[in-house]
Formats: sequence, structure tokens, C-alpha cells
Amino acid sequence: MSQDLQISQKVIDTYDQALRPIAEKLSFELPVQAREPAGFPSVLCLGNHSSGKSSFINHLLGEDIQKTGLAPTDDGFTVIQPGTEDADRDGASFIGDPGLGFGPLRAFGPSFMNHFALKVRKGLNTDGLILVDSPGMIDSPKSNALPYDATMAERSTAERGYDFLRVTRWLAEHSDVILLFFDPDKPGTTGETLECLTSSLSGLEHKL
Repeated sequence: MSQDLQISQKVIDTYDQALRPIAEKLSFELPVQAREPAGFPSVLCLGNHSSGKSSFINHLLGEDIQKTGLAPTDDGFTVIQPGTEDADRDGASFIGDPGLGFGPLRAFGPSFMNHFALKVRKGLNTDGLILVDSPGMIDSPKSNALPYDATMAERSTAERGYDFLRVTRWLAEHSDVILLFFDPDKPGTTGETLECLTSSLSGLEHKL
């Protein structure tokens, strides 16, 4: 464990041992960040499908880590971080790792965890940064079977099996920078992208 993570863990221990009992007795909330160890700064990549997210990530890192293509190539979120050895882990195996800080995402259920992955790579161009790749946003034919007044969150869940917009909101809140990609050859955007901009990213414009 690095010195930064050791210090962060000591802060968390202090909160747990000294402050949490007082907070529970007096019924007030402790800051969320006080329960999670600090890690690398993170960048969340969002956008329409085939808008260049994965190509950008591969170019930035200097390695072909993410699949690229004209059609949607990935239906889940992928966390890419530097490390001393290459490793791939699925969501169920790493989401509770206290050193990564993704534990609260368990609330989105096993279907989401099946669409969440970690890739650790050595020798990246950027060795102090976490990148989060996201599934390309689309207009789903599956959601057409829902009632006319169904919310976009309901339509997104029908397509993906988990609440994509709420997951995106959580990741956006915990990211330092958000990059939103568009393909200039395909003017316009999808309903899911518009809903993401107006709900998932609402109030987070300073990161975008």
C-alpha cells in the first residue's frame, strides 16, 4: 500500500473509531469521502456509441486496451488503472475492494456488476490516472415495448438490465473530469445522451 493510501486509511479509521459513534448518536451524516480511501484522479468518458471514447483511451494510454468499432462494442463500464502487473477483474471480484472506492455501486445489483470490469495495466503512458470507459449511449428498440409515459430511466434499465443513468450519476459525482464525446460525422444525439446530460450530469457542469 502506498503512503497516500496508508494516510487515507488512517483517516478512515479515525472516522470509524472516534467520529462515527458520535454521528450515529446525534443522527448526522459524515461526509461520503471520509469513508472511502483516496485514489488516483479519475476521468469518466461518456458519449454516443461509436463516438471515439475507446479510441481516445487507447491513444492516450499508448496501448490497445479497449475494443473499437463502428457498431456498439461494449455494453458495460470499464475502469482502467495503472499497476505493476496486468490483471483483469470482473465487477463482483473488485467492487468491494476498499482501496478502489467503488463499494457503494453494489446497490445497483448483480446485473450491473456483470457489466462492470477492472483492467490493470503496467507501462501505460499515464501512470497516475484512472480512466472509466462507458457503454455507448443509444436509442434502444427494446424500450419501445414500454408504455408511452415510461421514464428514460425505465427505458434504459429495460435495455441494459440496470439503471444506467443512476450508475452514470454516481460515477460522474466521483470523477474529477468528465469527457463527453460526439462523432462529427453523425450530427445529432440519442435520447439516452440527452437524458444523461440533463439528469446524470445535472449540477456537475464544472467537471464536464
